[in-house]
This record gives sequence, structure tokens and C-alpha cells, in this order.
Amino acid sequence: MASILAAEAQLAPVEWRESASTADSRLHQLAPYIGKLKPIIARQLLREFTAHNEIVLDCFSGSGTVPLEAVILGRRVLAFDTNPYAVTLTKAKLEPPPTLDLANEQLVLRLAASEKRPRYAEESIPDWVRKFFHPETLQQTLRFADECLEHDDPFLLACLLSILHHQRPGFLSYPSSHLVPYLRDRKFPRVEYPEMYAERALQPRLEAKLRRAYKDSFLIEPDRVMKVDQVGVADLKLECEVDAIVTSPPYMNALDYVRDNRLRMWFLDRSTADYSPEPTEKQADSDAITAAFARNALKYLRSGGHCVLVIGEKVSRKRVTTHPAERMFAKLVTEFPALQLKHVIEDEIPDVRRSRRSGAATKRELILVLQKA
Repeated sequence: MASILAAEAQLAPVEWRESASTADSRLHQLAPYIGKLKPIIARQLLREFTAHNEIVLDCFSGSGTVPLEAVILGRRVLAFDTNPYAVTLTKAKLEPPPTLDLANEQLVLRLAASEKRPRYAEESIPDWVRKFFHPETLQQTLRFADECLEHDDPFLLACLLSILHHQRPGFLSYPSSHLVPYLRDRKFPRVEYPEMYAERALQPRLEAKLRRAYKDSFLIEPDRVMKVDQVGVADLKLECEVDAIVTSPPYMNALDYVRDNRLRMWFLDRSTADYSPEPTEKQADSDAITAAFARNALKYLRSGGHCVLVIGEKVSRKRVTTHPAERMFAKLVTEFPALQLKHVIEDEIPDVRRSRRSGAATKRELILVLQKA
């Protein structure tokens, strides 16, 4: 069995450990997403293993960090994910209105149209969703989300989802956590903090969000965005070769992307449940994703092109310990023998970058740099 243990790993650059840089595009902060890749990591990997105007594929795009950095660096991008929230964020970052004035004009049109939409029957909204919002705030938010969905407006939709829940006044929900939705009604009881349970108007909060998003000007070249879509690797079909694949595949049992984004995802897909199992929760399902990646993504990589994968070295969670990088690499080279391991970069994850406070799941990531012979 092929092994990465024989490879001598190089340590990640020290700057990967530092806080977010002011040089990062503000679009990276458009909306929260659990387990995001740091922009500087994506930027340095793209600079080293891709060239100007090359085509970069990210088939597990997540919050769009790699595609956005690729476009900023002058590459062309193809981005895919199965998670509707991930796809919405990626599209939003790659297709923003060019100016704040145009974004505000778009907002006014969407708000006016949403007010004409019929109200939702209260019983049609799940209890676990209703408990987060004042009834009037929820009605406004739902109708605005529907308007954005109907007119395929991922940017304003992402802005809405970014202010969906938190305890700060600029957000729409009752007091709750920001990244993962949990009510904080014990810390902020209604009798002591009645103002936190009052109706929250949608328009001024969205206007404030837009001002924050456009605080630093940005210019995205739309011609560099070849395709962004909600497609899994098992169904991936491309019309061209790609020069590089740079991505962070979901690895077994590490994060609960559906559960932790469930409230935002419900506004995109009303069939979303309060809890859903992850597609990588079982080893067999995780292996199936790796096999599909080998069959349906690697075949589009040109000869000599690099495949750069960011994967957890070890995951200890839910009473199970796995080594996803080792297992994924072995599976890939079995399925696709033309793949050769060129480098391994070892990146310790400091506490500031952990998705969860305990940080128990993944403490070290390996960047596997592979090349198609």
C-alpha cells in the first residue's frame, strides 16, 4: 500500500500561524463558514503550484477561499460543492456587484419585491427555526430570501445569511451564537434583556452589511470564473482539462457541515432538518468520495499538473480515531496510479484557527502535493 509516511514532511511557513492579514480580500469575510481555509494558505499554494491564466479546479470549494484567491491571482476557476450554503458563498464572492451603489440599488429592488410576496403560515415553518426569530423579522427574512433565490442573487443572499444569527444588534435573530446556531437565552434571559427579543428590521441591517463588505474596494474579473455549481464529485463532468486541482476534501468525522450550518441552509433549502448525518460520517462513504474524486476529477488534470490536497493528519472524534490523509492518499494512488507524491507540508493548527473551542478533532493538517505523471 502506498504511504505518505515515507515522505519527509516540510514544515508550513510561519506566517500560516498568524492572524488574518489586512491584505486579505474582505470578500473572504462575507459570511461565516465552519472549517474555512486561511486565505494566505490558499494564496501561497496557488502561487507555487499554478501559473497565470491556468485553470484551477476546486471540487470541494467550501466557502470559496481557493476560487477567490485563484481569481485574484489571475487564474481561471471551476468550483463545485454539494452544500448549497457553500455554493451560495462561493458564487457571492466571485460574482459581487462591482460597486456599493449598484449593490444598494439591487437591494432596494429586492426588498420592494419581497414585500409584495404572501406571508408564510406560521405552522409551515419548523419550530426549531421559529424559536430563533421575532415573528415579523422571520417573515421579512423569509420573503427576502425567496426573492433572492427566485432571481439567482447569491451576493445579497450571502449577505442575508451572514447576519442571520448572533446576539449583536446588527443581526436578525434572538441572542445566539454566530458560527453555529445555538440560542443563548440562558445567558440573556428575555425578562432581563427584552430589547434583544424585539422585532429587528431587515433593511437597515442589510444596508450596514453592504457598507462593511465594500469598506475596501475590490474588483473581480468575471471572465476568470468558468463555472460554479452544486455538483458532487460522483457527478462531475467537465468540458476541458485543468492545469491544477487545489482543494480541501471533507475527511471522515472531522466537522458537521450540515448540522453546524443548518439554520442558514434551511433558508436555502426548506427540506433541511435540525440534524442530518454527514456524507463522510462512515468510513465506507468517505472512501466512496475519495474513489469518485480519483475517477471523475483526476482524469481532467493535465499530464504534469499538480493536485494539492489539504487534509487532516489525524482525527479523534465521536470515540473514533482515523488518519484521513494516509487513507485518502492510499486510496487515490490505488484508483489512479499515475499520481505521484512530490511534497508533504505539515501544518500545526493553532488554537486561534480551530473550528471548535476544544480543538480535539484535528490538530495537524497535511498538504499533499501530488503530480500527474
